[in-house]
Amino acid sequence: MKMSYRACRDDARSQTPGLSDLAEYGEGMTLDMSFVEAALTPPRARPRPVNVYDILREGWRETRVDMTLQFFLDPNERHGLGTLVIDALLRTLDGAPSIGDHGETDTLFTAAEATGSDAWEIGTQVDFIDVYAVNRDLSVAIVLENKLGHVLNNPIQKYAAYARSDGYATVIVAVLAPDARSHLDLKQQPYLSATITYTDLSEEIKRTPDLLEYLLAPADLNQRRSLDLLQQFMEARNGEASMADLANESQRLEEWRTVLDQHGAAIKAFEEARNSIGRMIRDRRKRLEPLIAERFATAGLVTEWESHGGIREQTWNAYYFPEAGWTVELKFSADPAHPTIYVFDRRGNTYKDSTTEPLGLPWIATDEQISDSFVSRVIHILQQAKAGNRPELSR
Repeated sequence: MKMSYRACRDDARSQTPGLSDLAEYGEGMTLDMSFVEAALTPPRARPRPVNVYDILREGWRETRVDMTLQFFLDPNERHGLGTLVIDALLRTLDGAPSIGDHGETDTLFTAAEATGSDAWEIGTQVDFIDVYAVNRDLSVAIVLENKLGHVLNNPIQKYAAYARSDGYATVIVAVLAPDARSHLDLKQQPYLSATITYTDLSEEIKRTPDLLEYLLAPADLNQRRSLDLLQQFMEARNGEASMADLANESQRLEEWRTVLDQHGAAIKAFEEARNSIGRMIRDRRKRLEPLIAERFATAGLVTEWESHGGIREQTWNAYYFPEAGWTVELKFSADPAHPTIYVFDRRGNTYKDSTTEPLGLPWIATDEQISDSFVSRVIHILQQAKAGNRPELSR
């Protein structure tokens, strides 16, 4: 017997209780469905541009970020942006205390005295320091601990000692992270000059007057590509929140709060009715498990794998038969897109060559009738599968 999807759907509608019929499951129960008429603003988000860090899933690897920082912080790299990025970093550190042998000192870093110099040398993973920026002309060392998703538990006292042993008069130890981080170890805390975020650094870069000139008239291909990479880097570091339409979100939030305030009781009653239908079909599925198992044993059918479960309006008993290399499921559904009781079969443990058909019995059939009909259908399906004649019906 062949049945099209439309016929399956119509059969489901004829067997599935409608909302008006739910009074059967609770004395005098009438559902207030006025909440479905509530007008809600559709969600809207700014289109997220293509981003190499997102595509390669490298945006959250600290070592990759360290390498990107090394490239842009070095004023002599081929990006052609000169001191633009290193100067932006220095400005975020303006006023931070220099670190001495015993922690913070009274000497405060003055960014204006250090910006514009192209004598910076940038290294990564120098004695385990993520980014190590040094300027011998200025006798300044910047120890930058890059934290993305990890706890700040690094030996920053040791990092500061390394920089001081290099002979730099001014040593600034900073943490760069998506959000402000502070060290919890009281012994380490005095050796931390500042904590800055990627948003802080990005905003400082954007405030640089030279950036607009570069964007309007890139000097060459390297500079144009570097500007694009810098933008992608800042987008990846600042996260998806920057792409959100907060005005739209605020409007939708307030609309939903209003719906819940006006229709909360009706929505709760609807969900309870929905859950009761789900429990009803799950209970029947459980009752059928032992009956089906008995009939499988009698018919000599051996299953290698079984699954018994359900989600919301659908529940199932699934069986894999290794002799035929086929899986057959008995499903119950309250979703009008599916028959109320139907059989779903497929090749092996995949979803290839799958077939769906109503079992051919209404809900009022007895558990024994449903079990007998299902096992009979299983035998027929497995015979066809072993003969290579599945699927028989329209998918």
